[in-house]
Amino acid sequence: MRIDADPQHAQDRYGQMLSNSATAAICAGSDNLILSWNSAAEGLFGYSAQQAIGRPLSIIIPERHRAAHDAGLARAVKAGRARLAGQAVEILALHAEGHELPVDLSLSMWFEGGRPMFGALLRDVTDRCRAQRRLEHLAHCDTLTSLPNRNALQARLADTLGKGPCALMMLDLDGFKHVNDTLGHTVGDELLAAVAVRLSDVTGDAGFVARLGGDEFAILLENCADPLLLDQLATRIFKSLQMSFELAGQSIFIDTSIGVAMAPNDAAGAEQLVSCADLALYNAKGEGGGTRTFFARAMQSRSEQRLRLSAELRTALAKGEFELWYQPQVLLADARLVGVEALLRWRHPVHGLLQPHMFIDVLERSSVAESVGDWIIDEACLTAAEWKRCGLGKVRVGVNLFPAQLRSDRLFQVVSDALARHGVDADQLELEITETTVLRHTNQSTRALRKLRASGVGVAFDDFGTGFASLSLLQRYPLTRLKIDRSFVAQIERKAGDAAIVGAVIGMARSLGLTVIAEGVETAGQEETLNALGCDEAQGYRYGRPMLAEAVAQQYRAQATSAAISQI
Repeated sequence: MRIDADPQHAQDRYGQMLSNSATAAICAGSDNLILSWNSAAEGLFGYSAQQAIGRPLSIIIPERHRAAHDAGLARAVKAGRARLAGQAVEILALHAEGHELPVDLSLSMWFEGGRPMFGALLRDVTDRCRAQRRLEHLAHCDTLTSLPNRNALQARLADTLGKGPCALMMLDLDGFKHVNDTLGHTVGDELLAAVAVRLSDVTGDAGFVARLGGDEFAILLENCADPLLLDQLATRIFKSLQMSFELAGQSIFIDTSIGVAMAPNDAAGAEQLVSCADLALYNAKGEGGGTRTFFARAMQSRSEQRLRLSAELRTALAKGEFELWYQPQVLLADARLVGVEALLRWRHPVHGLLQPHMFIDVLERSSVAESVGDWIIDEACLTAAEWKRCGLGKVRVGVNLFPAQLRSDRLFQVVSDALARHGVDADQLELEITETTVLRHTNQSTRALRKLRASGVGVAFDDFGTGFASLSLLQRYPLTRLKIDRSFVAQIERKAGDAAIVGAVIGMARSLGLTVIAEGVETAGQEETLNALGCDEAQGYRYGRPMLAEAVAQQYRAQATSAAISQI
């Protein structure tokens, strides 16, 4: 580094540079008195140079920090060096008007005539601190609802656990996707914000309310070990959300499911407590929603079983372990076979043949659900083609769709390809949808079903009459057939109410141009009553249990042959 030959000139230049600098520059001696004070320091601290020079540095130091400052200065003078020299640190300084401001401080120390001197360069970092606080706020705040977010909940949990008992409630809105799909995401966002307000009002100061994402919320209650209090809060939440939300000129109704876990009884760590509350929520949803469930150890075991089952399902398709069994569907007028319902079975290498109720819930949520659905459609079309070749005639095959298939944009192409590949007429395939499935519908799935219906593929509404929204959905979907749930058929010849319901459904279906098939028919009395009511078709043990394709061919080939001869 080049040293100026004339120290006096160098000192003048440095003094001129600092006096005009935008950075506040202050010089003080070992006695803590200010020796120089540039114009930037005047602007930063509100003291003129005349007011500041000769006064102690403590005029810009908050009172609570002055003792530490004096002690640090004394140590530097005694040691001949300043610990912070050459470093940039952020501190709080005091303005002449009495308010504090954050500044960046760069300290230097030198000697003049053997006496220590101290210099400080200071910059106002208020904007930087404000931006940092804003970033921290965004990192811990949900911008839609202004509630704390998942990160904030995790931080609060980490701080709370270990201090005493606490409880975590996880909430998921029931039917929220239907609101989004029918009224749009803008209304959905407004609903979430309104729900956040009600949750905060109901909880008050007793809990920490957070939004975790989507339609999922959480409430952390500190120093809470009383399940009764938690149950009372859950009841208040249910009542609060049951009142309508007036949005977009409509009255919107929403419900919620709640899962509850408690620490330290259920979990000691934050992640484990969240997991336990989530499992309890999953069970509440599984009970149909609109309820609260407390965590129990058995839930963990079931969860682990589901994980193992999900892993096995991923390989079952590749190993050819799935089978289709078929249950006959007949015309009530003459018991002639007109169709079958394809039912999935899993021939497990260890547990043998598994019925759907043992794995279907896990499969529907599995990543392979759509692929299994594709296989079912292809296998059903292959079977229909083989039956036709072996003389069984043109038999309609009903296939149940998974939600994943309705969400996909591949459904139309998958069905069209399978029909073409096996040379099957479109009207030999019928896609069965349930209310539970279609309530999660998308416009995309509706379009796909309409295209398939236009091509000749049938669309049946399964389990009709068991859900509250069935009637409103009839107009939305391109249906060809209603399947009356077995619960209305079981006592139809003995209960006038059931017969009246079935009769009304049949009349309504006819007015809409739909055929009707009754499920669960087992007795001659049920068959006779359905016939009298004008039901078109029936399915149940009276006509055959689910069986393999070969058994269907053996049982009904003779009937098909006789029918063909009678037409000659």
